[in-house]
Amino acid sequence: MKKNYFLVALLSFVMVTMNAQFSDDMESYADGQPIFENWWTDWGCGGGAGCAIMSSSAQANDGSLSGLIPSDGSTDAVLDLGNKIFGQWALEFMMYVPAGKTGYFNLQGTVPIGSGEWVVGNIFFNQDGANPGGGSIDDSALGAVEFTYPEGEWFSVVMNVDISLGIGLATWQFAVAGTDVLPEGTPFTSADGTTASSLGGIDFFSIDANNEYYIDTVNYVEGFLGTDSFDSKGFRSAMSNGTLTLRAQENINSVAIYNMLGQQVYNANVNSMNSTVNMSNLANGTYIVKVNINGVEGSVKVIK
Repeated sequence: MKKNYFLVALLSFVMVTMNAQFSDDMESYADGQPIFENWWTDWGCGGGAGCAIMSSSAQANDGSLSGLIPSDGSTDAVLDLGNKIFGQWALEFMMYVPAGKTGYFNLQGTVPIGSGEWVVGNIFFNQDGANPGGGSIDDSALGAVEFTYPEGEWFSVVMNVDISLGIGLATWQFAVAGTDVLPEGTPFTSADGTTASSLGGIDFFSIDANNEYYIDTVNYVEGFLGTDSFDSKGFRSAMSNGTLTLRAQENINSVAIYNMLGQQVYNANVNSMNSTVNMSNLANGTYIVKVNINGVEGSVKVIK
């Protein structure tokens, strides 16, 4: 079900602060229909149901829709990252794996995908249903590595890929739920040192009959994103009668509010775990509230 508490989205506001390649809150698609447009494609299986990622209202991190990889064993959706061979690139998305279910994706070196190029092998969540809340990467430059994730909750996945010296010398950082699985500077290779052709895309595959996971709040930017978990700060927001209330378990250092044109309409230093903002003078609509909590930045989308 959609979250029924304060509307909280882990969203680095790249439209303002970074060179955004694309952002997708999954709200523009029709519920229950396959998504085969923009940066969403597939591994040559036709783009329809049973192949493309599906729009779903069963779960949502932000808004009312997310993208579902169902338990059909055939869905093979691809997020196209543009075959990057130079520069610095970051991808962030939110992921939800229901309790007891499995999830899986892999990084591909080239899109469109031909025979396939598994850059760092396979990335599993609860592989074979035998490891609830546990995940692994099976062929990174550091070998097989394990991690944990919260079952039945939305959590962040962040990749920072540094190709500044060319794809042959690329490094990366991979974080799940605010914790580094692979630290910054890890070679972007397999365990035997094989390099990727490029930063091609991510293949979200329905790996077995127990597979079920959701993707939401996707941001792909030029530059790097922070990997610290904003959720761990206990941040909450509420809007009532034109007043925005912000709370956290640590000090809120600053608050900035932007309209959907990217224009800053409010900015203040706070230095408190609680803050209220009078928004009664602002027009009704959707705003992005960017918050810094003890040096960790995140954002919440609010509707006045």
